[in-house]
Amino acid sequence: MEFRNINDLKNYLRQLEKHRRHPQDYIFGIELEGALVNKEGKPLDASKIIPRLNQMHHDFEFDREAGKCQIEIRSFPREYSCYALREMEEYLHDAIHDIVELAEKVYGDEAIFLLLGSNPHPDVLSDEWISDTARARKMAEWRSQFPPIKIGNKSIEARHIAIAIQSVHVHIQGKNPEDIVDKYNRLLYMIPEQIAISANSPIIGGEILDYREARLLLYELADGGNAGFPKLIKYPSSIIEYGEYVSSFSPIIANSLTQMVKERHEDNRIRLEVPFRVENRVYPAQCTIKENMALIEYIIGRLKYAQRWSRQELPPLKEIEINRIEAIKEGLKGDFIWNGKKISTLNYIMESIEKAEKGIKALDTNVRYLNILRRRIKRKKSCADTLKRWYAKNDDVDEKIAYIVNRVWKHTSKNQPLI
Repeated sequence: MEFRNINDLKNYLRQLEKHRRHPQDYIFGIELEGALVNKEGKPLDASKIIPRLNQMHHDFEFDREAGKCQIEIRSFPREYSCYALREMEEYLHDAIHDIVELAEKVYGDEAIFLLLGSNPHPDVLSDEWISDTARARKMAEWRSQFPPIKIGNKSIEARHIAIAIQSVHVHIQGKNPEDIVDKYNRLLYMIPEQIAISANSPIIGGEILDYREARLLLYELADGGNAGFPKLIKYPSSIIEYGEYVSSFSPIIANSLTQMVKERHEDNRIRLEVPFRVENRVYPAQCTIKENMALIEYIIGRLKYAQRWSRQELPPLKEIEINRIEAIKEGLKGDFIWNGKKISTLNYIMESIEKAEKGIKALDTNVRYLNILRRRIKRKKSCADTLKRWYAKNDDVDEKIAYIVNRVWKHTSKNQPLI
């Protein structure tokens, strides 16, 4: 169901009060984005194989994204359990190998499905790789009004940033509109910890950056302020209040309130569709399916714990923004500030992992992947630190990129976590 405007949303909620529905809680789904490249890391046109992938697989949908080299894999909604997550891992692992096999047949050369938060190859940053869809072209044209973004030794046009960025979006359905707002508000203060633990995007366009998770800042600059941390003055108290927040912005190409939400490329958002759900957007695509599953398990467990046991007041939005920037710059090596007090990011996230484990068990299921994240904390590094080290192994940029892409693919194809 699509809401054309805020009045449509208000009318629906009034009807919902008369005829209450009781959807299941913690129904989840994901969108996983990756880039199709060759052994040198140069982009390949993924649109040639997407129709065939949709014929082969019935548990996922494959679609085009902002860039021609990108593929989005969407799961169908399922009730959360460790068994559902395990099945998703197996299906996705098979799917990425099917993507590569099809690409190799089409191109007659070795191919890689690159799972990283940002595509490191300079060739992707050109008009040639903007997807041939009406939406991608219109959004690129709209972004062209913003000035180039300086990174490293080069300037990147704003319209090219979206085609070099891949992420994981986790959708979580709630019990009712009030519960959805509660989920959204709690996800807001979890943004910094989620960025720090998942950071893996210090390289874009062949340039190494001084950030562990550069893609978030780059996308915010390229999207004219429509991305990044929500521009909220206060936590929304209702679905209507969130709808009014969204409608306070001028649409880009949207012609309904539902579509305007999709134009807010923010860290978290409430999907104003039926059924209502929250969408978490801060995670970069991880190098292996296991690591992606670990982060999904973390967010769901962490959120369940917060909803069931947390009695603390929601922290000031300004503190969340400050900690968000700290996580982007330093990853696991920084410090957070909560209620005016400094706390080690490592210690904070280790406590959060314990909470996530308790939250998963409260869903009457078992923990399967959180040890992957514990290992990152114990070793005091995220995947971004590993990529920075690999980048330093060669002098030539082409060699650096080829080395990184092939090392990442070795882990991806074996489903062996980077850390």
